[in-house]
Amino acid sequence: MDRIKARQMLDWVVLKLRIPWIGTSILIILGSLSTIFPFTLFYGVQFMIGSAAALVALRLHGAIYGFVTFTVIHLLNTVFVGFQPHNLSIMLAHFMELIWMLVWQSRWKNGSLIKANAVFWVVMLFPVIYAGHFMLGMNIDDVKYEYMYIAVIGMVNALLAGIVVDFWITTGEHRSKRTGTIPLTRIAFKYVVAFVVFVSLVLLSADSRRQLSQMNDAILRDMKYAASAVVQDLDEEYVTSENMDQNMARYHHLLGVNVILLNRNDTVVASGLNTLQAGEYLDMDRFRLLKKSRDNLILLSSANIHYSDVLNYWKQASFIYEAEMTRLTPYRVFIVTDSSKYYPRIESIYLTTLQSLFAIIVASMIVAAPLSRKVVSPLLRLTRMTGSLPRLLFRNGKPEWPTSHVTEVQILIGNLRKMADVLLEQFEQIRHDKLTLEDRVIERTKELKNSEEVKRAIIESSIDAIIAVDSNGLIVEFNPEAERMFGLRREEVILHKEVPSLFQGASCKEIKILLERFEYVEGKRYTIVEEISGIRRDGSVFPIEYKIVEIQLGKNETLYNLFIKDITERTRAEEDRVRHALALEKLNSELFNEKMAIQEQRDISEQFIESVREGLVMSDRSGTITIVNRRIEEMFGLGDFMGRSIEDLAQAIDTMVLTDNFNLMEQTRAFLNGETAFIETEFIFNNVDKSVFSLYMKQMDVPGKNHGFLLVFRDRTGEERLDRMKNELISVVSHELRTPVATIMGYVELMMMYDLPAAQQREFMQTISSEGKRLSSLLDDVLDIQRLDNEGMTYHMTYVPLVELVEGVAEQWNMKSAQRIYVHTFNGDFFAYADQNRMVQVLHNLVGNAVKYSPGADRIDVTLWEEEEWLCLDVRDYGIGIAEQEKDMLFNKFYRVDNSDHRQIGGTGIGLYISRKIVEDHKGTLTFISAPGKGSTFKVRLPKQDVLV
Repeated sequence: MDRIKARQMLDWVVLKLRIPWIGTSILIILGSLSTIFPFTLFYGVQFMIGSAAALVALRLHGAIYGFVTFTVIHLLNTVFVGFQPHNLSIMLAHFMELIWMLVWQSRWKNGSLIKANAVFWVVMLFPVIYAGHFMLGMNIDDVKYEYMYIAVIGMVNALLAGIVVDFWITTGEHRSKRTGTIPLTRIAFKYVVAFVVFVSLVLLSADSRRQLSQMNDAILRDMKYAASAVVQDLDEEYVTSENMDQNMARYHHLLGVNVILLNRNDTVVASGLNTLQAGEYLDMDRFRLLKKSRDNLILLSSANIHYSDVLNYWKQASFIYEAEMTRLTPYRVFIVTDSSKYYPRIESIYLTTLQSLFAIIVASMIVAAPLSRKVVSPLLRLTRMTGSLPRLLFRNGKPEWPTSHVTEVQILIGNLRKMADVLLEQFEQIRHDKLTLEDRVIERTKELKNSEEVKRAIIESSIDAIIAVDSNGLIVEFNPEAERMFGLRREEVILHKEVPSLFQGASCKEIKILLERFEYVEGKRYTIVEEISGIRRDGSVFPIEYKIVEIQLGKNETLYNLFIKDITERTRAEEDRVRHALALEKLNSELFNEKMAIQEQRDISEQFIESVREGLVMSDRSGTITIVNRRIEEMFGLGDFMGRSIEDLAQAIDTMVLTDNFNLMEQTRAFLNGETAFIETEFIFNNVDKSVFSLYMKQMDVPGKNHGFLLVFRDRTGEERLDRMKNELISVVSHELRTPVATIMGYVELMMMYDLPAAQQREFMQTISSEGKRLSSLLDDVLDIQRLDNEGMTYHMTYVPLVELVEGVAEQWNMKSAQRIYVHTFNGDFFAYADQNRMVQVLHNLVGNAVKYSPGADRIDVTLWEEEEWLCLDVRDYGIGIAEQEKDMLFNKFYRVDNSDHRQIGGTGIGLYISRKIVEDHKGTLTFISAPGKGSTFKVRLPKQDVLV
């Protein structure tokens, strides 16, 4: 059971992998992982299967998936490994390789991947070397190394891709569904090449590792020798501070190395390197440190080398070795050497290995091709011979069987030969049986012909259609009346048609059940079948009534005679009547449903048109208005234009428009003439509010309708007002903020620049404090507006003594204003159920406005008294007053009375708005009366509480 489930799971995975984007995604993941984490063959030479993944995607899923796989793999490699300039040439080489494979595949659809790839690298060998050396001026060994490296990796990838593709195309969703085949020659060729290539790859990689390991030992041995010589000179005091520079030069000349001496503080005492002077610190990160043990060999690690830049690395490599110190050695001794004298041998190892691999791969393919054909040729001849075996049997030809020296192939040829002999014997037997059967058919035909003549004489004169049917359901008799009735010729029916093909209604099984209800009388029994129809030649159906007689001819033989009458005329009248009644009923139902649907759609459309806030007008192509909603009348007040010309509406609107260069009449005519299909504009309408409207006009092309274009009017007055208020807010708040901030900054700078007397400092600090409070008050007002607009203002309600609040506010203003605040109270307790702080805020706003807007007055009166339901508070000033046209906008946010004659009066225009909102939240009212030049009186009315809590 577990094996079955595992097999089902494997089949499901294979099925999903055949989906192109899933298979490509898996190939991208595998290719990217192998590119980011390559397998190291030997130092600096790494193996990746990125191009193999791209070739598999190209072959299995097409060019797009192949190039997508190639691009994504290289992008991921750049992201995770980092961009390296030399990778551009590598990417270009693989890109050209992919294009070559695409062209090869389009020319030879089932061609071998490894052959195509090998041809590409062989063809490109000399052009690339010529271009790199003679045109780009590169070292020829560097060009050969990089080309051989990319070519070997590319051909090995192509070999892997070919094996994967061949495996995949022969693996179906199920074993019984596998249809993909591969020539045996290609299989033999590919696996011979694969064996040779991978064995050579392993052996040459191991040999290269061995040679590089020997180079490691040689470098380490030379540096140890130099280190021991330097330590010995130091211990014997041949090297002193006076002759250090001469000894550094001597070591470089005799030993071919540079010596660095460090003291106990790790600073340089002497150095044979021109780039490192005495007293400097030695940066060990610039060198590869050689140790005495073999745990950190310099040649067998590729952590810092990626892809094909290994030769450049060896050219620039420098190594440092720290000598073993004795008790007498006064300094730490480091031996430094570069790779110049070892580089030719190292370069030879890399080039020899890659050239050998390139040659082995090409040679193996050259040798494997004829070898595979030699091994497979007997099987190919056997295949061709077995394919021609049927033709030889029919022509009595003699097969020529091939022979082979391969034991298994020769056994297969023998077995097939035996099978062919058996088939030949069976073919001869079938031929003889066929001739015998033809003779029997001829005799039976003669008997049937004689019987036909007898029956024909009996049924020729029948006025009913007669059809005789044997026990198998085949028609054996079909008289002339039946031919006329069914529109079929006798020759087309006899022994060619079964009786159920001529009727529909009662089945053969149902008719047999009807017959079984009766007993045989003299070997016969019959029944009459109604509600059955005949089928004519043209497929038309007609009603019939027939009598079926079952006759027993023998023990196991039965004949059925059908006597058929066409009752079309009898049933046609009844059917027509029923059909007409049903059609009429259906038509009435459809008409009713259509009427209801049209009415419902009309109601929905009208409700939608009337519910939108925009004004809608639609006209047909002749300019007659077909749709206009109520909003148009509300916007313009021009009357009902339904059914009138669109030009009449345009002319009526134009007479009330204040916007220059706006002519709705001309725009409407442009739409009617087909000169314009879309317009979007704005205009100002001359009504009380000077409303701003946006107009959207668009041509309407409704199939089967006569609609011309649509006009949409949108009232933007409110939006314009909000924009204006926003601009006023920015202007006022910026001005009001700038003034106290500028004052504070000015006094602070004076105090910082000069040593002022204490009295003057206190005066400045008082001014700074006053301006800070003013700034804080302005910010509090702005925050209060936000809370009030969002209904987030919190009130702490209690019973507040209004007289004390008014007197306190008056006293504060008396201290700083030119006017005198007089408080007048009449009978009453004057306790209000309110938020004390908010009431103080209202009083400050009202008294402050009275002070600001009465610059030439000497007094302000505040009066309190009680009425039956209200606590009343009036604040009266004797200032400039409020003009009549400004009274309706006085309590709007950011609105300020036009005080052009009093430029010194400041303010933000939000105090009265906040005060009115606070009073209204306390269930009260805030109103005013005013006369220009005489002053204003603001009236606060708060509800009176009958019982104190």
